Amino acid sequence: MAISGRPTETAALPGPGVVEQARDLPTVTDTARCGRILAVLARANYTDQGVSAALGIENLGKLRERRLPALLRRTSGGTQLEHLIRLFVLGQPIDLAAARRAVAPMSLQEWSEMRLVDVRGASVNACLQLRCYEGQVFSYDFPRRGHGGLPQDYVMGVSPSSLVLAGMTVRRKNESTLDLGSGCGIQAILAASHSDRVVGVDCNRRAVGVARFNAKLNGIGHVDFREGNMFEPVKNETFDLIVSNPPFIISPENRHFFLDSGLQGDEICRQIVQQAPRFLKDDAYCILNANWAVIEQEDWRARLANWFEGSGCDGLVFLQDILDLGDYAASLIQLENHEEAESLRLFDQWMDYYSSHKIVGIGQGVMVMRRAAGRRNWFAVESVPPSVSYPAGEDVAQQMELRTFLHSLRGQEDLLNVHLKLAPNVRLEQICEPGGGVWRSISGCLRRVGALEYCGSLDGPSANALAEWDGKRPLKDLLSELAAALRVDLSNLLPTALPIIRRLVEQGFLLPREAGKNEKP
Repeated sequence: MAISGRPTETAALPGPGVVEQARDLPTVTDTARCGRILAVLARANYTDQGVSAALGIENLGKLRERRLPALLRRTSGGTQLEHLIRLFVLGQPIDLAAARRAVAPMSLQEWSEMRLVDVRGASVNACLQLRCYEGQVFSYDFPRRGHGGLPQDYVMGVSPSSLVLAGMTVRRKNESTLDLGSGCGIQAILAASHSDRVVGVDCNRRAVGVARFNAKLNGIGHVDFREGNMFEPVKNETFDLIVSNPPFIISPENRHFFLDSGLQGDEICRQIVQQAPRFLKDDAYCILNANWAVIEQEDWRARLANWFEGSGCDGLVFLQDILDLGDYAASLIQLENHEEAESLRLFDQWMDYYSSHKIVGIGQGVMVMRRAAGRRNWFAVESVPPSVSYPAGEDVAQQMELRTFLHSLRGQEDLLNVHLKLAPNVRLEQICEPGGGVWRSISGCLRRVGALEYCGSLDGPSANALAEWDGKRPLKDLLSELAAALRVDLSNLLPTALPIIRRLVEQGFLLPREAGKNEKP
């Protein structure tokens, strides 16, 4: 996740304490051991699902909400899985006998030689967390907070932001993918399943070492992790896909590679948006997590649109939220586990920083770019629906296609001649009330099922009409029938109906006749 605003030659060098940290990097002395490690984890059912079930939580994203005493009690049965969880999830020491049972049939010495565990006397500690995701295993740092807080070169793991980016990534078979700010390597390793070649770039030397280990651990040989800043390590290359989970936090801090870029405000995200097109092939995607500043008396949508202006890319920002400054600052400061007085001092420092830059909120979302040179590009902001199920990459690609299609229409007449059909994953949910011995519908909700689950209210006649839209006739014929059913003139219906129809197309409720699954409009 590390991308630095500092000069490249400085960012690539380890700062104070980094060399000491580097001694703790996991190493592969014998590649055959990697397969045996995976076999040990599989034998113990050390998977996302297995670990979550043992801890009694819905998923590992909920782990922070549970207190350690309760989690220790749930892992007190002495099974191999419970020993592994205590070591590599909860970060708790276990005794030698328990550690030997945890890694059996391998020896504890093998795990120690790979620097996954630290054996000291009769006690064994994990050096790194181990997390399973999508059939892969990822190692990364524990958030152990001692004097001075998290180290500068702390390597973040499978975080909520990592999962959002992974879930929103458009995954098409391609020749090359770039993971910018790769951290522990999760995005690069996931991209390896559909890319002939993957490059991961990070300015944090420790992160590069951890990512290389993770690739070897999972038996992936066509991922190349490089140390360096921004696009410098790939300055002469182009890619079919760029993904980035950059250090997007907006703060006065510059202490952690994985959080802070060293640039003012949201400059790191702006630079990625403006520089990425030079490294994209035609029709290629760049997808990044982003925070952006909401400036007093400024339209943040217009500000973001200006980032994309002249990029040669279409741009779609999926808005997750506009965050309160106080909540935003407090939650991030808490990561350091400071004493109360220091936390209060830092909070005031952060709030003063926001005030001095006239920042009144923090935008949070995913930015999607698609290279489309040679024509007029478009930009839009779309709110993420309340319900999202991952993976959602196909829906992201479909929304880009549908908006491009709408922008290609020259006017109302073009739209009226389009053949539209109802998408197969659309459902109508009705709310009814009793009356006269029967149920009477009082409202209806149109909903997309799966991935980006948009929904919206629709009256009965309109909903019934949509059910018959199969793409066989042009829109003007369908609207003429709807106008007749509503007993209104078509000319009076169009000003209301056409914006709604465009919106239904944008969100994937309605598709041009040729735009089935995996097809372009």
